Amino acid sequence: MGDISLASTSNHGVQIGVNHGTINTEFHYLPERPETPPQPFASIPFCRDPDFVNREDILDQMDRRYSVPAGRVALVGLGGVGKSQLAIEFAHQIVEVYGNIWIFWIHAGKRARVEEGFRAIADINWLSNERNGRWIMILDSADDYEVFYGASEAGRDRPLAMYLPQSRNGSIIITTRDKDLASRLTGNRENLIEIGPMVQTDALTLLQKKLGLISDVGAVDLVEVLDCVLLAISQAAAYIQARAPRSSVENLMPEGT
Repeated sequence: MGDISLASTSNHGVQIGVNHGTINTEFHYLPERPETPPQPFASIPFCRDPDFVNREDILDQMDRRYSVPAGRVALVGLGGVGKSQLAIEFAHQIVEVYGNIWIFWIHAGKRARVEEGFRAIADINWLSNERNGRWIMILDSADDYEVFYGASEAGRDRPLAMYLPQSRNGSIIITTRDKDLASRLTGNRENLIEIGPMVQTDALTLLQKKLGLISDVGAVDLVEVLDCVLLAISQAAAYIQARAPRSSVENLMPEGT
């Protein structure tokens, strides 16, 4: 047998002169580097509210449910009671305390927005890989049952609820007005936290944060007229600020109050 030369582009090769027997070759390749998981990122579309009033009992309940592997929790209540504000504050607190965590915020009022949110995550199966780290998905304003359990316009796609990930390294937080939808998405009514109006002391604190020093008597009367609803108090405070000094807590009250 004549000369044989085998070349390679991978920095190795074989060269043989005269050979009359069997040739055995063995190549040892460098092991591939393991893929580096991406750095966690918190996609929270809202800044922290500097006037946020700490409703500690609710945030504590959220933290307990979040801590359960594959946990799901829904904040349920009428519009304006502060469900989204609680979710925003909780998300920021989690990032502040734990740091390395993914947060995905999805506006869940319409099917198209939910689908857009899923596409932004790119690959929903990625969430099931524990190597990618801890994550929270927040479905905000999930008020329409048909968005999650109705058929798509084409009629071919599965209900969106079927695409919600279920993995030990992630949790889902839902804000909604619909208790039945919340129960179905979380799997159990025990995973619901009912959000009502603020207690009077919290309502007064919010009003004072918005307006500064105000008459105690006038403030109490105003928050009672507004049923201690967070959104109503915030809107009233904005109205007073925009028209100050012509407008005040006292002259905003209905006559005879």
